[in-house]
Amino acid sequence: MYDVCVGLGYHCESTYQLRRITGQDRAHFFDWLDLDLVAVREIIAADFGNVLRPGLSEPFSNGLCVRDRGSNIRFFHDFSAPKGTPLTPDIVAEQYPRVREKFAYLADRWRALTASRSRVLYVHHDAFDESGPGDLAALHGLLRSRYPDHAFDLLWLRRTPPEDTAALPPGVTWSTVTAQPGRWEGDDAAWDTALASLDIPRASAS
Repeated sequence: MYDVCVGLGYHCESTYQLRRITGQDRAHFFDWLDLDLVAVREIIAADFGNVLRPGLSEPFSNGLCVRDRGSNIRFFHDFSAPKGTPLTPDIVAEQYPRVREKFAYLADRWRALTASRSRVLYVHHDAFDESGPGDLAALHGLLRSRYPDHAFDLLWLRRTPPEDTAALPPGVTWSTVTAQPGRWEGDDAAWDTALASLDIPRASAS
């Protein structure tokens, strides 16, 4: 059985669904962030050293979020402007130390988890079907090389089935979750189906 499920992006849908299904709400580094698989791999390869370096955080998407140019993370929740107004460089600069401290703490939590005896299922939600089997194999290889004693598997969730799944290494599985237009949380039933066969923690029935 897996002790914990840890999301690796792409955006808030995966965090919401993993917390709903498992009942676990302990924060992990990639929760609630908007980032693609390339960014995830680069961040892990850099041991989080490329995240929130001074001077690289800027308002993005007309001030709806903050983009960190060093890691290409889009922060939609960690910087905040007065309601109805966009984020500005001054707001970002004022809030930057607090946000940097938070993510330094979460990076330490990641390191502790990968050094622990916990068995982890990492879940990458490929929300726009951007990645291929080689990309997931590269992520799996990176995790294996950086944390050789870490017990983990990797679940790749797409909107449509991938091609050439024979190229996936042992320890990487895939499934699909359909989008639910107009609902950022995603399709509960699709996520339930995708994770139904996995031996993961489950939220208690209310």
